[in-house]
Amino acid sequence: YIVGQISRSVFSEVRSAASAKTSRVFLDRIFINFSDLHDATAKAAKGADDLESGITKAKKGSKDLADGLKNAQAGSDRLSTGLDGLGKGAGELKTGSRQVAEGTELLADKVNRAAADVRPFLKDNGKAIGDTARLVADSSRTVRDNLGQLVEAAPTAAAAARTASDDLTEVHRVRCEAEAEPDAAVCPDLERAKTAAQDVTAVADDVNALVTDQNGNLTELRAQLATLEKQADALAKRAPHLDEDLESAVAKINALDTGAKKVATGAATLHTGLGTARTGAGNLDDGITKLRTGATDLDGGLYRLGDGSATLAKGLNDGVGQIPDYDEKDRDARTGVMADPVRLASSSLHAAPNYGTGFAPYFIPLSLWVGAMVAYMLIQPLNRRALAAGAPAWRIAFAGWLPVVAIGLLQVVALMSVLHWRLGLQMTHAAGTIGFLALVTCCFAAIVQWLNARFGAAGRILVLAVLMLQLTSAGGTYPVQTSPGFFEAIHPYLPMTYVVEGLRRLITGG
Repeated sequence: YIVGQISRSVFSEVRSAASAKTSRVFLDRIFINFSDLHDATAKAAKGADDLESGITKAKKGSKDLADGLKNAQAGSDRLSTGLDGLGKGAGELKTGSRQVAEGTELLADKVNRAAADVRPFLKDNGKAIGDTARLVADSSRTVRDNLGQLVEAAPTAAAAARTASDDLTEVHRVRCEAEAEPDAAVCPDLERAKTAAQDVTAVADDVNALVTDQNGNLTELRAQLATLEKQADALAKRAPHLDEDLESAVAKINALDTGAKKVATGAATLHTGLGTARTGAGNLDDGITKLRTGATDLDGGLYRLGDGSATLAKGLNDGVGQIPDYDEKDRDARTGVMADPVRLASSSLHAAPNYGTGFAPYFIPLSLWVGAMVAYMLIQPLNRRALAAGAPAWRIAFAGWLPVVAIGLLQVVALMSVLHWRLGLQMTHAAGTIGFLALVTCCFAAIVQWLNARFGAAGRILVLAVLMLQLTSAGGTYPVQTSPGFFEAIHPYLPMTYVVEGLRRLITGG
């Protein structure tokens, strides 16, 4: 029976321990996953913060780009306006220089053919010659000034267009090529704006290249215009006196004719080049306008994207605070509670300190009963001498009872001395225990004496039988309620029942 109880207890404990350990491992992994999720969310929150920071820088760059394109558009407007004025002046220069060339050629032919007859002609047309020369000087001055504006404006416009194109290309690279997930709402507009900016840059570079390629010719042309202006001024001054300086005038007129032809040729080339430049400047202005519109849209998109990334970063940071992050100590505590949520709290009233103390109330009366039983095997329950003398019954009974009681009291002293001083039995009420056992010895001696006196030799068997009944019904090892019904029925009527209960209270208290 005891082996079965132990086996069931062992298997129950093994199963509980294994189940609790398995649950602890499973729950520990759950808490570790919570910590991993917390760390991953923290990394995501940091990435969102970095994204927000990058978008903030991109917003600043897009604003700078929009401002730069605004300035570039203003410069392209000025360039286009200047080229329009320059083209108009070049047209006038072309017409005037052609007329001057035709006039000087005609004049030179007439002078060379009819030098002898030129004085009367000069006298008659001196004023007209002076007016024409004055017109040539004024036209040369206008064209020379407009050429200076073209040379100064073309490189500035080309540089502004190139800077705007580079800025937009960098924004497109950062937003649409460097990131893992480009913004589908912004990148198409950026692509178109980048292409338009590159086209505008090409046109501006072409205009600048034209001006640069023709810079030597323009410089030479300006020098020639300055020379033509001086010569025309001199001719205008000397026109009233041409008849006096005919020979000198003939030479100058020939030189003027040659210079006028060169000016006419250069003016025609300049007019053609300025026409191309005006077209390119118009395209440049249109491209920068589109580029500025795209940059404005980009700035607005980045603003919305910045708000979204800020919301994302805030949400992730809030989520990090809500996800638990357990260290090893916290995981152990929570895992223990969840794996074994019920803990038995127990307390004992007057507990026996050890196994021997718990069983002492059962074996002490057993030894006293056996002591009385053995004593009456050696001593007659009734004194034969007293019976033969016809003594009173009480004297006969006491004569057979007192020796066994005396032996029993000595047995109590010896037994309790060994239990206390040698085996360490501690008694809550030591004196009470000794007194109670003295009473028990007297009682047991009387019962054993009566059974032996009443039934003779059969009494010894009855004494042993009563001992067996008391051992099985006294509840000394297990509660009597766990015994069969027969032993529960006789339990209240046997003396060892009360001896066991009394010794429990005297030894352990209560």
